[in-house]
Amino acid sequence: MGRYTHPAAGRSRALAARTRDLGRRGRGRVRVAEQRPHLSGLQRFTSMSRPIDPAYLSNRALLALLPLLALVSAGLASVRDTGGGPLAAAFSGALVAFAAWALTRELAPDYDAAAFVALTLAWVGNVAFGVNRVLLLFVALLLVRIVNRSTGLPSRLFDTFAILGFCIWAATSTQQPLLLLVAFAAFALDAALENPLRRHYLAAAACVGAFIWMLFGNPELIADELTTRDWAWIAIFAGGISLVVSRSLTPVSYCDISPDRLDRMRVNAGLVLGFLIAVQALLTSGPSAWLETPIWLCIFAVLLSFALRHAKGRPKSTFLD
Repeated sequence: MGRYTHPAAGRSRALAARTRDLGRRGRGRVRVAEQRPHLSGLQRFTSMSRPIDPAYLSNRALLALLPLLALVSAGLASVRDTGGGPLAAAFSGALVAFAAWALTRELAPDYDAAAFVALTLAWVGNVAFGVNRVLLLFVALLLVRIVNRSTGLPSRLFDTFAILGFCIWAATSTQQPLLLLVAFAAFALDAALENPLRRHYLAAAACVGAFIWMLFGNPELIADELTTRDWAWIAIFAGGISLVVSRSLTPVSYCDISPDRLDRMRVNAGLVLGFLIAVQALLTSGPSAWLETPIWLCIFAVLLSFALRHAKGRPKSTFLD
């Protein structure tokens, strides 16, 4: 995905170019999809792993920023005497910043700048308002990654069971049953879009079953305290996401370990899923969800990046590398 890639992607693209050339010359026809990519580290066991390769400028910037933000968070905690301790503040600040960066990279894979805007906003929210709940960000990260396939590989059987179980646990622990309906949509989309993984229809059905099971606990689906202003902001964000999707171009970013570019439909579906996860948290938890988790800041960063890019007349992506 752009500059958040595995080095094997370059070799894979070179192999794909040579394969196409051989096909045109009639020297043989080899399907690129049949080439086995070189996998290393966690990628040998899961299709969800995306190592942060320091060969790219954006990743080096992240690796340099996180320790700095951790130190500043610790210093601020010491000065303000918040009671949580400098070490806890350092870990919380770095974790929130990283989670916001990683999720925004999945929501807007072509644009590095949006991820760093989300990182900055999330860290400021952490030190100023105590925004520290990142569970939904990691749920969204995995569900979006299932759909947009930024790694270049479909989910393995282990990934399917692990993410399904993680979503059920997250929904029950946060008492947000609507999260399971978003997980249902993610699995169903992956089973229906290009190069479908049909077994995810079964995972989608399992999400519906878990949702019905949670309803027997009589959780509150919609918060009563949502105000007209809350609904107005939801509508504004929904309009912005619709505009981004309708104006989106074919992604420039390549998959991590394959010679293919990301699929436009899958990337757009991932962005919508991230937005729905943010909305369901607000519907279930009420107005407090605006600041409980930085997921809304990730959505805002994507919309801000889109608006600035089009205001400057540059609809195509720009990289830091």
